[in-house]
Amino acid sequence: MTKHSKHWVLFVILIMLSICNTYGQVRVPFAPRTANATPTQTSYTIKGDFSMVGNTNLTLVNYGDGTGNNNDMVYVDVDSDSSTMNSSSATLTFSTENGAIPECSNIIYAGLYWTGRAFGDGETDTETFTVTKDGLTKTFDKQIVRIQGPGAPGYQEIDANGAIAYPTNGDDRNMYSAYAEITDYVQQYGLGEYFVADIATREGLVDATGYYGGWGMVVVYENSQMQYRDITVFDGHAYVQSGIANYEIPISGFNAVQNGDVNFKLGLMAGEGDVPWTGDYFEMLRQDTNVYERLSHSGNTTDNFFNSSIQTQGNPRNPNLLNNTGVDIVMFDVDNGNNNADPTDDNKFIDNNQTSTTIRYGSELDTYIIFNVTFAVDAYVPEPEGVLTNTSINGNPPGPTNDSLEPGEDAIFDIDIRNTGTEAINNAVLTIPVPPSIDPSSFNIIFNTYAPFSTPNVPAYDAGVGPNGSVVWNLGTLPVPTDPDTVLADISFTLTVTRDCSILSDATFDPTVTLGGTLSGTGAISNISFVSDLIQGYETDGLCIGEPIPIPAVIDIEYLDYINEPPTASNPDPINIQCIGDLPAADINVVTDESDNSGIAPIVAFVSDVSDNGSNPEIITRTYSVTDDCGNTINVEQTITINDTTNPTITCQSDISETTSNDGIGNCTTTVALGTPTTNDNCGVASVVAEVNGSTIDPVTFEFDLGATTVTWTVTDFAGNSASCDQIVTITDDEDPTAICQDITVQLDASGNASITAADIDNGSSDNCGVASLAIDVTDFTCANVGANTVQLTVTDDNGNTASCNATVTVQDNVDPTAICQDITVQLDASGNASITAADIDNGSSDNCGVASLAIDVTDFTCANIGANTVQLTVTDDNGNTASCNATVTVQDNVDPTAI
Repeated sequence: MTKHSKHWVLFVILIMLSICNTYGQVRVPFAPRTANATPTQTSYTIKGDFSMVGNTNLTLVNYGDGTGNNNDMVYVDVDSDSSTMNSSSATLTFSTENGAIPECSNIIYAGLYWTGRAFGDGETDTETFTVTKDGLTKTFDKQIVRIQGPGAPGYQEIDANGAIAYPTNGDDRNMYSAYAEITDYVQQYGLGEYFVADIATREGLVDATGYYGGWGMVVVYENSQMQYRDITVFDGHAYVQSGIANYEIPISGFNAVQNGDVNFKLGLMAGEGDVPWTGDYFEMLRQDTNVYERLSHSGNTTDNFFNSSIQTQGNPRNPNLLNNTGVDIVMFDVDNGNNNADPTDDNKFIDNNQTSTTIRYGSELDTYIIFNVTFAVDAYVPEPEGVLTNTSINGNPPGPTNDSLEPGEDAIFDIDIRNTGTEAINNAVLTIPVPPSIDPSSFNIIFNTYAPFSTPNVPAYDAGVGPNGSVVWNLGTLPVPTDPDTVLADISFTLTVTRDCSILSDATFDPTVTLGGTLSGTGAISNISFVSDLIQGYETDGLCIGEPIPIPAVIDIEYLDYINEPPTASNPDPINIQCIGDLPAADINVVTDESDNSGIAPIVAFVSDVSDNGSNPEIITRTYSVTDDCGNTINVEQTITINDTTNPTITCQSDISETTSNDGIGNCTTTVALGTPTTNDNCGVASVVAEVNGSTIDPVTFEFDLGATTVTWTVTDFAGNSASCDQIVTITDDEDPTAICQDITVQLDASGNASITAADIDNGSSDNCGVASLAIDVTDFTCANVGANTVQLTVTDDNGNTASCNATVTVQDNVDPTAICQDITVQLDASGNASITAADIDNGSSDNCGVASLAIDVTDFTCANIGANTVQLTVTDDNGNTASCNATVTVQDNVDPTAI
């Protein structure tokens, strides 16, 4: 049977240190260490015991049984794992007291401690640091180690998460201690060899204190064959400095047996106690003399208690060293004076019915830290028994094919209550915490009492007891029946698995019905109070026949399909409307929904309206989400048809006529205030658009060209129906152009002609809308026009507006005439003379405007000129242009002389 003390604050360690020197330091006050599964239980009153194992992960390069660790240190590494840098092992074993079978023991708590030193005095201490050895580099963390249990596939990382003490730089000589609960791990792997690796420490020699590193594990277990004990594991971080003495730890709350010998044992873990340094001690107050007496065990002495010894009652270790260089782990039975012949010495430390004592420690020379003290003392408690049985799972007997529940399903449990001890139990209370997975609002409780027991009290659900309430039955006094197997009372109750998805979907939800309970009360004779766990009966086969089956009773909950099952809902009826304005608002009442299997109606919410963007008729798909209380969502859709066949109407504003003027850059365009057409539609106008030549315009900024422009206005409703009208915009130009002339001079050509264009006399004529044409009244000139001539330029724009100006065209003849001579022969007359004219030697001289005169330089010849004579002909035109040529005039004398 599993028995737990009522004193939930048993072994509360109040560190009221009686310090003789102000240098003593308790970094973390000592307090009972509780299990995660039972966070309020500070002590275990059980049939059972505790076991403590551990080892060192650092040893001397030159090992010696009496050598301190203020020498060259080297890692211990006993595993075959190349990923670890240091490792050691110890084998967990349990007692065989009274024929107990260790394998049948029930582990109820396990804690792992580790300690070390990685920085010397004056060095900067950090929580993490890097070490390289044999090509392997690791970053050590004081809060993290690795453990491998018997049969485990490999190492598992354990994180202290800040538990116990990580001293600041320079504090406690940089010695640290750490803790993590590993109950689940040890329950999984059980008895056998445990390895712990990669403790944060260093190799080498740093200073007079030295490096050290090691680990310890304490395990509390129960076995029905063993003696009742009160067991408390408590820890803290106490720094003991050399020369400082008398630190006290009061221990209270246990119940030593009423009669006979009182046996008890201590477990202790400490760091940096050296073999060669003496004067350190561990004492306990004697109740018979009220004087402290120093303790020792087989591996140390009273004046060198902390001497790097590991004494854990013979369990195997690797390495198994006498000198563990800074690691003390001891578990030993304390001599309580009842093992000798002198009856006056019986029970010198703990006497019958004693409930408290005090431990004291100190040091004259050595410096060390203490971080764990575990205490077990023979105890006596009343022995009620409550047997919890699962009789139904969802209406059928439990079995291999019926071993789980779904949300909303129920299980029935029965509890038989007995008193198997030798004294009545006063104020007996049955407390059954309701698992978080159970709906506390649905209980069906049936109960009975049997002679010689009766009670007027009725079991009921009490919401104020426990996180989810409890079934509580104040039984009163349980008598001692003649037959200890007599059932004094029984209770049957139905537990229904919650359908609340806020619970089922929580990340911390435990998908089981995990049921336990306690019987509590006070012994009528011993006056000892207790809290006793229920059991599930006794083993009927296998190695552990007759051993109680511990609680809790566990039934799995198959809940994933439940919380993941979507709700059901039907699509709302379709809707037909004419106008988009008739579109109804989102109304969740239009959704036909069914209640979720939780019984809670799903939440319906509007999601979206999505149009098909098609032509009339337009189809809008309205979507609603349907979400159950588990967060599962489906969507339903409603079809809304919009069918509008009525065209809108539109009436344009009046046609517009306007004149325009030059915009300064030669563009003859203008904006016009078109106004807005009058429109109407049965469902509302969606848009009104103006177009010119099929292109959409902005009616405010559009620039109209000259002439008539048709603006087509189109109105469209929301269904795409449309209507149009036209508005004529006429832009006219009545502004004359500006005519600017310039005088020019032209030359007659060889033919006596000259021509000009309007552009020749235009000097930048312009128009607001652009010049369309230029014209002149005279374009051709001849020799008759030589001199100044008046010409008129007429400028015409694109819209027929004109303007004129005059220009003087000076006609010039700069073409020289062409002189053509011919040779002639002349005869002297009877007087001896001959005469010629220009015409005589002219051979067709000419000019573009006509020859005005012919002249020769010699006209008369005499006998002196007989022969060839050169004569120059000069041709002059009407404009004074000249040209010359030479002719040969041959003078002959053909007159015969007169002979007289």
